[in-house]
Amino acid sequence: PVIGDVRGMGVMVGCEFANPTTGEPDAAMTKKVGGHMLNESKVIMLSCGTYSNVIRWIPPLVVNEAQINAGLTAFERAVAASG
Repeated sequence: PVIGDVRGMGVMVGCEFANPTTGEPDAAMTKKVGGHMLNESKVIMLSCGTYSNVIRWIPPLVVNEAQINAGLTAFERAVAASG
């Protein structure tokens, strides 16, 4: 419920966080998720957007499927732990 929108093409994706009650941008949640991913999984995710409530997925062109899956698992854990 904290993910307001997912947009992009291919592996270049933006995941927007929003307050599930109000729909307002949630920069605090974005920061929690990014911090959890860095501390627990050693995955660096950058935030962006006018309200700093979007996490950008921009892996290198040489990324493989196992690395994408590891990143998604880390993201799933971070969202669950932060929410």
